[in-house]
Amino acid sequence: MASRSLRVLLISANTEKLPDPVFPLGAAYMAAVAERSGHEVASIDLCFLDDVDAAVTRKLAECRPDVIGISLRNLDSSSYPENTSYIDDYRALLATVRRESDAFVVLGGAGFTVMPATIMGVLPADAGVVGEGEHAFPWILERVAAGRPLETTPEVQCAPAGDGVLVTPMSRIKHLDVTGAPMRQRFDMELYYERGGALNIQTKRGCMFECVFCSYPLIEGSKVRMRTAETVVDEIQAIHDEFGIRHWFFVDNIFNLPMRHAKHICEEIIRRDLDIEWSGYLNPKFIDDELCGLMARSGCKAIEFGTDAGSATMIESLKKEFDVDDLRRTSKLCHEHDLKFCHSLIFGGPGETHQTVAETLELMDELRPTAVIAMTGIRILPGTQMVELARRDEQLDEDDDLLYPRFYISPSLQGEMIERIEKHARTHPNWIVPGKSIRTNVEVLQKLRKRKVKGQLWRLLRPARPQRLPSPSGAT
Repeated sequence: MASRSLRVLLISANTEKLPDPVFPLGAAYMAAVAERSGHEVASIDLCFLDDVDAAVTRKLAECRPDVIGISLRNLDSSSYPENTSYIDDYRALLATVRRESDAFVVLGGAGFTVMPATIMGVLPADAGVVGEGEHAFPWILERVAAGRPLETTPEVQCAPAGDGVLVTPMSRIKHLDVTGAPMRQRFDMELYYERGGALNIQTKRGCMFECVFCSYPLIEGSKVRMRTAETVVDEIQAIHDEFGIRHWFFVDNIFNLPMRHAKHICEEIIRRDLDIEWSGYLNPKFIDDELCGLMARSGCKAIEFGTDAGSATMIESLKKEFDVDDLRRTSKLCHEHDLKFCHSLIFGGPGETHQTVAETLELMDELRPTAVIAMTGIRILPGTQMVELARRDEQLDEDDDLLYPRFYISPSLQGEMIERIEKHARTHPNWIVPGKSIRTNVEVLQKLRKRKVKGQLWRLLRPARPQRLPSPSGAT
């Protein structure tokens, strides 16, 4: 328990609504741990506001916080060539906060953890939490309440950054059940359910793989740590019973690893006979017939595979852990179990050529997924292998801090790749290309939500019919 109770204001700074607005799960976890530590918690969500400055100003005057926690979920929209950076929005938010309040300001969130020192250098905060906040944030609150400085202890490491201090837990949480459930009621979860089509839930943290572009191991660590199936389904059932929310998205970077853990969650949902529907991110390697059957029986309606490439050359280049045969096997299982599925792709990585692009396009036609989400170019993030590769190929200056987005595209493609992907998507109605605004119109998506359509909207797409080629003889 802290020396005194503080008034804590949590700000969810995310305003991205494509493809759907995402409930601020991290901020909800921080609300729970702050309240459990004896503090008075208020919140404000910027996602649906028309005038952020006025709303934040009113909220600061209303609750007069001692501490303000700001969750930075995204740094930019991650799409290319059409991209939106949020850094200037965050600058404006901090300017409002500093103008209207003398509270102690703490930054955190996945976006912040990607480049904490760089962000502390441009946003005037007193502290920033690197990584998990369930232990670090209450520790900061306790220090602020007692009037004590933020200094390294056996629990956390403190280091100067910008005008403040970076606070990094000495170890990651091993058993995630101790984190408890997020305090969703501090944010408008019913509005997110209405406009986003589902609520999000986490069953594990960490990733053991080494994809060249991915920041998940940096944010969550390389060791997979899990919640028990019972705790996960308890959370789903509690929200379902109280609020009638039936649609869920598992936000784990890989829901089906370990596979046995995924099966336990499905079995627990089935055992309780919960009337829910769900989807999640899956890896195409760790799937078998039993898992597909359990997913279908437990209410799975859509699967998003982090496939990234369909060319053997590019799968190896990106350091993926599966192969083309895994993609064929998994897609076949989804068709057999009537599970709608999407392959997410990233074109333009190191070693990409016109031939490897063609191989991926041909494989997608063969696999006939419900949808394909195609990203063009790889966002270069600090701490990933893409930094070295981009510098090697003279696509990144040595002094670029990557605060504003930089994208890698294989030099051999000479600027033609994006046009090729766009042309392909125009003739394939199940293809989505965020970087070219193909089938990502916000107004259209929200019209579907107003019609009470839930779950992943790409489920509504239909693959193009395979073209019938003429026989060599010309006979029909």
